[in-house]
Amino acid sequence: MRNSLRLTVAAACLLSAASSALAAGTWVPANVPTGGSTFTVFGINNKSVVTGAYTNSSGLIEGVVGPFDGSNYTSFSDSGSGTQPRGLNDGGTIMGFDTGTLQQWERSASGTMKNITQGGNPVAVALAQGVNKAGTFAGDYTNSSAVEVGATGTKGKYKNAFKLKVSNTGYAGRAIDTAGDVAGWYFDSSGIQHGYVNMVGATKPIKVDVPNAFYTVVEGLNDKGIVSGQWEDNSGVIHGFVYDIAKKKYTSLDAPGSTFTQVWGINNSGVVAASAALSTGTGSFAYCMTSKGCPAHAGVVSTQQRPSGKAVPQAN
Repeated sequence: MRNSLRLTVAAACLLSAASSALAAGTWVPANVPTGGSTFTVFGINNKSVVTGAYTNSSGLIEGVVGPFDGSNYTSFSDSGSGTQPRGLNDGGTIMGFDTGTLQQWERSASGTMKNITQGGNPVAVALAQGVNKAGTFAGDYTNSSAVEVGATGTKGKYKNAFKLKVSNTGYAGRAIDTAGDVAGWYFDSSGIQHGYVNMVGATKPIKVDVPNAFYTVVEGLNDKGIVSGQWEDNSGVIHGFVYDIAKKKYTSLDAPGSTFTQVWGINNSGVVAASAALSTGTGSFAYCMTSKGCPAHAGVVSTQQRPSGKAVPQAN
């Protein structure tokens, strides 16, 4: 799994002249689980329930799920050394992986966790992320030729490695909508990542590349045709973005007070899960494209009141 995050972490308000201006949306800070720090929100569903990872009071990385306002978080762990939930659907199914063993897993709404398999074997190295309301998830695994391939599956099993009809040296699935359209990223011949949306029935994928970006990765896709993800500029700074497929419009996103911003899942109200490095440590946010569906924050705090902790970019 490539993580080209070349981090020369400079001021993160730099935007390419070819990109859209900074969005006029709303950033809502997420509450960190009690006693925790370095909280990263990865997934948000249409009920404003989020899932992510945080460092608990004992210094261990755990998963968490619950309402965005932090009123009822539930912590959980897999059997490895670092639990990282990624995608969440409206039914409460969560996809993720262990950051130590790299084993992919699926967690049911009841809390049961099971390892994801492909061909009867547990799948490690890559990761599962997006999951739609039918329970179909998107991710990737390494095939018998040692190439990373995007695939979809259900009930903890990869079923199909889908074809990406664009020249590549490996690709990953990261999001899936209700119709079964899959979004993610691929490597070009130079090992640089580019985003895509693979529409059901289309002969070629839609390429998603933020103008003048060093690389672009897609992490989320909703049923309204809005893509979310992140890009790196030529100074090594990471920014988030959203892309309206129909309007062909990119909007770059930088969390307030951030030195880099990573954007993950997006729900049907256009609410995006984001994480950022701040001058005081690390923070997670919901970015709301409009006022509709924007989640409330319980006991609003400024970003300067976030628990301290070094923000580390998460793998794509």
